[in-house]
Amino acid sequence: MDPLNKLIEYFSEFPGIGPRQAKRFAYFLLTKNGSFLESLTKNITELKQSIKSCSECFRYFTKDKKDGILCTICNNSNRDQSTLIIVSRDVDLETIEKSHSSNGKYFVLGGSVPILEKNPETRIRSKELINYINRNKEKIKEIILALNANSEGENTADYLKSILSPIALECNIKISILGRGLSTGTELEYSDSDTITNALRNRY
Repeated sequence: MDPLNKLIEYFSEFPGIGPRQAKRFAYFLLTKNGSFLESLTKNITELKQSIKSCSECFRYFTKDKKDGILCTICNNSNRDQSTLIIVSRDVDLETIEKSHSSNGKYFVLGGSVPILEKNPETRIRSKELINYINRNKEKIKEIILALNANSEGENTADYLKSILSPIALECNIKISILGRGLSTGTELEYSDSDTITNALRNRY
């Protein structure tokens, strides 16, 4: 396969990008000068060197000179330790943060559970989530499932409720989901601050 078609194939693997958009991206790069391409290549190469995953919540963050293992949220003692907000992806976490509607901690699942999935634990960080809650069960009072208002989000929420119910009952932890504000089919990433705030206020 020639370099152009290989590049189109790579772009096609990006979420939400179809074959036509992938081609547009590839042909767009052909119009750019060498310095732009070199800068882009360097930036992509440096991603793995400068970005790491938080050892607690699994959020991606920029490494600091101290080479810390925690992101700024997990490392902030002023955050509300009693509230744990579970999201599917980093972009969902960022959307909630921008709304300034919660000061709790987060856990990033890294995906969602499709309907009829036989091995849901391979789709999300369910084991890591249980370990996180066990480590912090004396502090956590409420777990908010901040997931997309679509079939996969609902299926993921149902799965999480089933695996978290035992420890929630044992430690008297409330499990809630986002309430009115998010219409059916809505993804958190594309919701505005007012919508997120209302959904959190009306959780149940």
